[in-house]
This record gives sequence, C-alpha cells and structure tokens, in this order.
Amino acid sequence: MSTPEQNSKLLYWAGVALGPAAWATNLQGVYVITHFACHNTASSSLVIGTILILVALAGSLLSARAVYRGAGSEWADARGGGPRTFMAWLGVGSGMLFALVIANQLIAASMVNSCLR
Repeated sequence: MSTPEQNSKLLYWAGVALGPAAWATNLQGVYVITHFACHNTASSSLVIGTILILVALAGSLLSARAVYRGAGSEWADARGGGPRTFMAWLGVGSGMLFALVIANQLIAASMVNSCLR
C-alpha cells in the first residue's frame, strides 16, 4: 500500500477517532482544571471546551471530505468501497455527536460553581 493511499484511508477514520478523543480529553481536562478554576476567575474550561468542540467537528469534516472525494472511486474499486464509506459516515455522525456531548458538558460546567465540585 502506498503512502498517499494509506493517508487517504486514514481520513475516513478521522471522525471516528477525533470525536471520542476530544471528549475524553475534555472530560479529564475539566476534572484537572476544577481545582484551579475555584481559585482563579479565568474561564479556561470554556476555552478548552470550545477548542475541543472544534477538534471533534474537524474530524467530522475530514470524514465527510473523504466521502465526497472518494465517491467516484467506489465504482473503480473491485470491492465497491462500501466499508470505507460506511466508516466515513459513521465518523461524521460520531464527530457531531461527541461535539454535542462536549457542548452539553461545557454548559453544565459553566452553570455549576467550580468551588462546589
């Protein structure tokens, strides 16, 4: 397998991998920042959460781009390209779902006082 072909196959998995990774980073980051957020008034959890929402959405966009870029190659592929397309669409949905989960956690973290946690 050539390197460009391998890189293009990794784009199909971008949403599947980046969405859960961003959520896990957000979850652990909120727990780490809680102690420091109580003593400081900086809204660092809002900044980190927003960045990780963008990371999850970027994974979705990469997976969607892989679908649209490789749509014509399904006919040229002897196997039909079905599994890769399925994983790419699963990545699009997964990235959007995890971006929504991060946004919900971000809203909850902004409503609750940091010193009470």
